[in-house]
Formats: sequence, structure tokens, C-alpha cells
Amino acid sequence: MIQGDSTEYDLLAKWSNFDCDGHHSCEIGVRDGMGSKIIMDNIKNNYIHTGVDPYANLNYQHYDTSSSYIADYTDEMRDTMLNDLKSYRDVGKFNLANMTDTLFMSDPYYKDTKYAFVHFDGPHMTKNVIAEAVWFANRAAKHTRFVFDDYPKYYMQLVLDCLKPFGFVVLEKGINKICLEKKE
Repeated sequence: MIQGDSTEYDLLAKWSNFDCDGHHSCEIGVRDGMGSKIIMDNIKNNYIHTGVDPYANLNYQHYDTSSSYIADYTDEMRDTMLNDLKSYRDVGKFNLANMTDTLFMSDPYYKDTKYAFVHFDGPHMTKNVIAEAVWFANRAAKHTRFVFDDYPKYYMQLVLDCLKPFGFVVLEKGINKICLEKKE
């Protein structure tokens, strides 16, 4: 059974009940695969869902207020997740970008892709979230939804300010997750 490490998965399911109009969906920070599974089970008309996670027990700073440390994101966890999502992979619905968010955003393979749904659940440092959000905003389809996990742990207002020029507004928020939608 696929596990999750967060809360408000009901909101993620609700917000991902969304028509991608043939564009891509993505999750930064896959871990055990619960978020990606929920998105793929609910999203409509998406081209493919890409999960981004480096695994390999990297040592990095996770939060604005923490020092760097090694989290338990092992390669064995990755292999279990890939096995758990095998049915999605077998039909071409799931692709793992086994790399950091920074490498993903600099990989030429992904640079021209249009995204209609993105779940941000990777690094929870404000500067990382802003970099990811702006990168995806520059590749956002006409109507796009961004869901941010653990948003009280970083300066979400700064993220909102950065996304305002791209047409993103708050659609709804919970205690731990917030959904933005591009209005144009």
C-alpha cells in the first residue's frame, strides 16, 4: 500500500479533479508516491505525469529555519515506489525524473513542456519554492493549477507575490495545502 507523509490528501484529490487539456502534470517530491497516485487517479486529459525526486539520501537544507540534514529518501524507497506505480508506468502515464528539482529545471528535455497541474512537495525553503514556481509559471498552460504542500513552513506570501504577474490567484486553502489557479 502506498504511503503518504503529509495531510489533506482529500484536498489534493479535489483540486486534481481537473482537466489538463492535453498538457502535462508534475509533482516535485514524490517520496512514496501517494501524491502522484492521487493526481493520476483524478486528473483528466493530461499527457503524462512526471514525478521529480532525487532519492539517494541527499544531505540538504529542507526548511528556511533548519540546518542541512539527511532525510530517509533511499534508493530502496524509490524502487518500491516505482513498483507500486508500475501499472501507471506500463500505460505511459507516469515518468520518474530521478533528479533534484534544480537538475530537472535545467534539463533540456523538460524545458519546452507545458504544465497544467503541479504539486510542489519537494524542498520547503522559500527560495527553492519560488524558483520552482516561477519556472513552472513560465511553462504554464492557459488554465493551470499549482498546489503547494506544507505552505505554512515557508514564506507563502512571497511565492504568491512572485506568481501574481503570471495571473495566479488563490483558489482555496487548507491548513497544510493551498491551491492556486491561473486566471486569464
